[in-house]
Amino acid sequence: MEGVVSLALRLRERFHSARAELFLRLLEPRPGSRLLDLGGGTGSFARRLVGRAELEVTVAEVHEDHRHEIEAAGFRFVRIPNGGALPFADGEFDLVLSNSVIEHVTLPKERCRVTQRVPSREWRREARAAQERFAREVRRIGRGYFVQTPHKRFPVDPHVHLPFAQYLSHDQACRLVAWTDRFWVKSCWGIVDWELLTTRDMRRLFPEGAVHVERLLGLPKSIVAYRRPAVGGRGAAERPGMAVAERPGPTVAGRLGTAAGARAVE
Repeated sequence: MEGVVSLALRLRERFHSARAELFLRLLEPRPGSRLLDLGGGTGSFARRLVGRAELEVTVAEVHEDHRHEIEAAGFRFVRIPNGGALPFADGEFDLVLSNSVIEHVTLPKERCRVTQRVPSREWRREARAAQERFAREVRRIGRGYFVQTPHKRFPVDPHVHLPFAQYLSHDQACRLVAWTDRFWVKSCWGIVDWELLTTRDMRRLFPEGAVHVERLLGLPKSIVAYRRPAVGGRGAAERPGMAVAERPGPTVAGRLGTAAGARAVE
């Protein structure tokens, strides 16, 4: 079991290193850009970026567990509500970063416990509405953004580490996690709070942005919706015509959290 966990951590490190390079290549941040790491956990991904670009970083989280670590890295910390509007002005940030977060923006966590068994139609309706609100807030507060999420079409579910588990209904996923938490290498701590997205979903949520698909061995591993901020002013994308452009780019293999707590190889 330790060997499997070690391999997962090594793969995660490779994916995130390649993703940091992708962020810099797609968004080309200008020196001094204001970056919001939304749901950034310890700010570990932002730390990858500041070593390669001059950024003013704010990390926003729903709890203060990692506040000391975030501020020790020289970042500003802001605690945000778990749902609802974010406490930031329109266009306050040049760039908003969201790494493996939006798929966990679903129902209140107490309703995500495996013992709750929310009806699947109700789950999907409320989860998608919450993700739409989250996307609107990202687009409101950021002149540009980089929103990454695991791709639903990848054959292995990133949360339970089993093939095709992402196609289970929410009720079925709760039943599975009640078992895997006891007997499998990946624990979800009794929580099923994710609703995975497809490329079409991300285009719908971020209609003025472009979409990039990260691939592993030719398979769609994750999706990035991104928008580069305008050079000369606020509010408009630098190249509006990129709205439905899928940029295949190099594969993750070739280039080589709560949402944070649930992340593994995402």
